Amino acid sequence: MTETGHRQPRIVMPLRRSAGAVSSREGATIEGGAALLAKVVLAGTLPLFAQIFYYLNEYPPPYLLSKAWPFLTLPLAFYGIARLKLPLRFLYLAVLAYVIGFTPLMSIIQLGNDFIGALSTTIKAWPFSYYFSLSALLALLSVPAHSVRKICLGYGAATFILMILIFLAAPTSWYGENPEDSKLLLYDLERGYRVYMPMFFGMILLFWMGRSFVLKRNPVFLLGVLLAFVPLFLIYKQRTAIGAAALVVAYGMTMSLAPRVRRLVLGAGLVALAAGAIAIAAKSGLFSTVPKAVLADGLGDSLTVRSNSLRLAFGFLGDDPMRWLFGVGATTRFSSTTINDIFGNGQFYISDLGWIGVLFEYGATGVLLLASLHIWCFVMVFRFTDRSGDPFFLALSDYILFIIASSSVYSVMFTPGELAVTTALAVYLHRRRNEPAPRRLAPKARVRLGKRPGSGAVVVHGRVG
Repeated sequence: MTETGHRQPRIVMPLRRSAGAVSSREGATIEGGAALLAKVVLAGTLPLFAQIFYYLNEYPPPYLLSKAWPFLTLPLAFYGIARLKLPLRFLYLAVLAYVIGFTPLMSIIQLGNDFIGALSTTIKAWPFSYYFSLSALLALLSVPAHSVRKICLGYGAATFILMILIFLAAPTSWYGENPEDSKLLLYDLERGYRVYMPMFFGMILLFWMGRSFVLKRNPVFLLGVLLAFVPLFLIYKQRTAIGAAALVVAYGMTMSLAPRVRRLVLGAGLVALAAGAIAIAAKSGLFSTVPKAVLADGLGDSLTVRSNSLRLAFGFLGDDPMRWLFGVGATTRFSSTTINDIFGNGQFYISDLGWIGVLFEYGATGVLLLASLHIWCFVMVFRFTDRSGDPFFLALSDYILFIIASSSVYSVMFTPGELAVTTALAVYLHRRRNEPAPRRLAPKARVRLGKRPGSGAVVVHGRVG
């Protein structure tokens, strides 16, 4: 009050908002839109990183994009190498330097490739760079861990659903007998009509369900595992992949048990293996006369083709120590010199020879590098998952084990991007789990200034923070 008794008017100073500021509602909308865009980008590019379309040459647009993807993502790879401190970085770089820089020189010397043809043979090795490029993309997008899990498992469910729909809807005229002409829909006398579906996400879903059944004690996941094997047996029909998947599911479920129960199960498994070995030894007389014919009838042309490929591969390696140490390189059907020109035989498939195929192309040095990379990737991811207990994280570890288990028949160089993608996802999720929680900022102060009655002092009205 003043001396005259009239109330002194209170002066309120409004806080001006800068032109670039947004309200909390507007900020939430922008942030939500950016997060949604990041998820869409990851969902759209992850199948390309996982080499889903890498061999489906009957579908040119995604096939060509998949072939070009390692080169389109090179800026991301350089960013990942320079800015991200990734584990196993130097081992990945050593493998890339050997298979992309050194092996083409061997193909020029040993196979007579020209320079362009030698470079074209490195296309299948470039997906190793996905470890760096996908890690960079994940770091830039900063997609939450639960969203990464949902995207991968969603693609896994879509893999099985699409495989069944294709098998039911595709007419028999769409199937091809020559793998060079048709990679997705195949027909042969031993296995009939089958859909050779890319199973990266499908196998991760399978391993996740096996782990979840034990860890969450929910029988629905066991039903899912059993149902998943039905289309694998009836439609997919890749014997090595199915056998390796069954072993990995059994391993994953066993390792998820309590320690005491796990020891009992492992002991029972060892007893069963020993009993099987004794039974086989007891029937060795029968097996000495029948096995070759039985094996040939059971495996059909695939055994004959692999036997022929092995004979040709070892014959070409001969007694040259340079070939055994560094390999002979590779050719493609577009090279100036092809495998058919060298061997005079079209029934030679290096990708079906497992580590022998790696030895043929990359030598003992390449075998050592690639085996070390796979083993250390498994050890690293296993150490991450051992402290986790997350079924999805454990499924990533299981998938690397699946690659190793099936490498006795399938060359690890057939789809090397699968190892790179699995490792990149595991490293990213591990870091997301261990990063400190973001600090919440206090809300902006709402301030009103005024004068204390009867004095000239300025006071603050309202709340701060």
